Amino acid sequence: EVDDNSHTFIANDILIHNSVYVQFGDLFKAMTQEYQKKYESDEAKLDWVIKFSKEFLDKQNGEWLDKMYNPRHGENCHVFELETVSKSALYLKKKKYLKGVIFSKGKYYNKPKISGTGIEIIKSTTPKICRKMLTELTEDLMFKSITMNKNEYIMYFNDLLAKKKKEFYAASIDDISQSVGVGNYKKYVIDDVQNLVFEKKAPPSIKAIARYNYLAKKNGEADKYVTGGKIKYYNIRVGDTIDYFGFPSGECPDWAPPVDKTIQWQKNIIEPINRFLNVMEIPEVNAYGTIQLDLFGM
Repeated sequence: EVDDNSHTFIANDILIHNSVYVQFGDLFKAMTQEYQKKYESDEAKLDWVIKFSKEFLDKQNGEWLDKMYNPRHGENCHVFELETVSKSALYLKKKKYLKGVIFSKGKYYNKPKISGTGIEIIKSTTPKICRKMLTELTEDLMFKSITMNKNEYIMYFNDLLAKKKKEFYAASIDDISQSVGVGNYKKYVIDDVQNLVFEKKAPPSIKAIARYNYLAKKNGEADKYVTGGKIKYYNIRVGDTIDYFGFPSGECPDWAPPVDKTIQWQKNIIEPINRFLNVMEIPEVNAYGTIQLDLFGM
């Protein structure tokens, strides 16, 4: 994106520009009761948006561009396309969002298709069970929260979180560990034999697999030394410090230190969910694992 009001630039004689995001929710709310009833269903709203885009926006954009090109003896060759329509969307910041898509490039979806960019739900490093939980929780935030008043929804969401937490705590270490590729091991690890010593800014994954190597030697399995490849890792406690332990995917040893599921739950579920709650102006999940009810408002 170009940091000016146009948000465009010319590359190889081609005009490069951003997509335009338009929100119609407030427009439907502002309609008279007669028209609100007419466009009550998602299907009716979608049909209106597509018709409005084709019959007005495309035509109007074409007229504006003709006025720009004609005086310059140029020809308007732009073709505008309605890329997607979402029933609901949550935007954290640029290139970090979640959408419930009901129309995409000519294809209709009976049920909103959840898609996102730059968030834990789509990241391959996020444990599979966590991606599933985050998808279900964010879907609920996007679609069910609008059907209840705020306090009713908070009570409902607290119950939902409690159920997910039980499921998470019952899962195996392998299922709740993050998956990542390891590289540059020697660049960051100073010592993994006598003690664990790292260069500054060593990634958690490097610290995790270095602890594996360190403990493998202590447990008579130095032949399992790992410096690269695909691993899984999780949070542990070493005294009062939060640290990491990693292992080759699917090969968690018997001597592995216990996972701190409280931290693992907080990092993989609560922190991502709190970011969405924050933009929705719903109180964040607190240290006790619940959202505090607003006693003076609804």
